[in-house]
Amino acid sequence: MYEFLKTIDSNPEYLVMFAGFQGFGWLILLLISSLFFKIFGVVATKISPFSFVNTVIIMIGWLLGFVTQILLFFMEVPGLKMLIIFVVMYFVIAAFTISNRKALRKQFDKIQDKAKI
Repeated sequence: MYEFLKTIDSNPEYLVMFAGFQGFGWLILLLISSLFFKIFGVVATKISPFSFVNTVIIMIGWLLGFVTQILLFFMEVPGLKMLIIFVVMYFVIAAFTISNRKALRKQFDKIQDKAKI
């Protein structure tokens, strides 16, 4: 663990790369798991609240994470501080999304209804 923190502190660009490509990693994991469930005949007809919350956390975390890490990198913030900010950001996004899941769901449903018209 100490070596990992030492590497992040000396090379903060690894954290920026992780923030930029984590969305693709999550997408690949979700795609593989959905194919796995499809093989066994488990198909969801409606998005569950748990899936919705996870999707929102991943989307917001990916966008905000990459932007904040790029800004912090160019402002030459040390790598450990960038890591702490990144982790705390995910906790804040998760807390916000979980506590406001019903309101977020209503907003996304409105957007989807407008798109169908």
